[in-house]
Amino acid sequence: MTTMIRIREIVDPELRERVLARLAENRGCSVAAIPDWFELDDADYVDLLNELNADDEPELDEDPRM
Repeated sequence: MTTMIRIREIVDPELRERVLARLAENRGCSVAAIPDWFELDDADYVDLLNELNADDEPELDEDPRM
């Protein structure tokens, strides 16, 4: 059985906003076009969270060992 996550079930308002923004960007639409009842399966939600985490990691211009 696949678990589904609805946008309105994301309790953290900042995370919900970031998820909506990324979904809108990936789908080529505005945030307003994605309803609160929109569902993501657990795999899509994890992929989206991984994308958000990758955005948060700073790009390293130098070798961190130096």
